[in-house]
Amino acid sequence: MTQLSPPRRRRALGCGIAATVVALVGIMPTVIVFVLATTSDPNYGWLLFITLPIAVLFGAVAVVLGIIGIVFARAEPGGYGWPIFGVVLGALQLLPAAVFLTGV
Repeated sequence: MTQLSPPRRRRALGCGIAATVVALVGIMPTVIVFVLATTSDPNYGWLLFITLPIAVLFGAVAVVLGIIGIVFARAEPGGYGWPIFGVVLGALQLLPAAVFLTGV
């Protein structure tokens, strides 16, 4: 009787998908407010003061999850796609805070 191969661990895939989902959840309120402010009423723009800190928080969490996913991807066979995508989306969310803090 042949033995079954052990199940593959998918920690990197799970962390990468989690990082991408967290980053998208952080981006969506800002996108919604931006669309409302440009199309419907410019008075919705003040909501960016609420959504941008939330986006920065979610972006930082996504970067951490993505880096953990990259570390797991090094240890097991699989792809780097989802963790890297999560890190990139998280880093894009951190750009407004970096621009604000550096004064560029």
